[in-house]
Amino acid sequence: MNRDIFSIGEAEFLNLATTFNAGALAHATLLGIPDILVTGNTAKLAAYTAAYRVAESPNAGKVDREDRKEKREVLTQNMRKIKNAYIDADPLDAITPQILLDFGLPPKDTTRTDVPDPTEVVPFTLEGGEYLQIIVKHPACPPRYNGAVAFYKVGGAEPTSHKELNSSKLLTRPREILSFEDTQLGQTLYIALSWENEKGVLGPPSPIQARVIA
Repeated sequence: MNRDIFSIGEAEFLNLATTFNAGALAHATLLGIPDILVTGNTAKLAAYTAAYRVAESPNAGKVDREDRKEKREVLTQNMRKIKNAYIDADPLDAITPQILLDFGLPPKDTTRTDVPDPTEVVPFTLEGGEYLQIIVKHPACPPRYNGAVAFYKVGGAEPTSHKELNSSKLLTRPREILSFEDTQLGQTLYIALSWENEKGVLGPPSPIQARVIA
């Protein structure tokens, strides 16, 4: 199974994120990428770059590495939104091999493939973990799938549509721990999962589940 494009080391990720951001800035109009995603990506890249440099310094500690991890997750979520909706889906039929290279992404495989589009819903459960943690459990990833993409939001009104789940994270293991901030204590996590195959195609979303962060 192909490795998820974002599951790489910190230095590699910084290089990819920098190239990806340049591609987004260069091709936003052509691909129809909303300005809020592009400018947001630039800001999130700057925050991650600063956190990366601090975490790589000789005096860096656990707090610095955790801050880098948090900034990377936020940046990855934004990059994944752009990749899924405007590159993989290619709604304007504008993606070329050169554009993929400009984003730092591998060219699409034009040979015949037997990778099926996901059609099954991901069954999953939510369990309490340690303080400010929720554990997500789902079946092992099927062959030639990247994993299960979690779409979620924390707090606010109960969502009436999956479109309101405005954050995402790829879950590659059957047991994943989601950690939250002190300010989110007592708020409700709303979450749904979709399988993603190695072509980046998403399956149908599961029903939205909820659990209070404790």
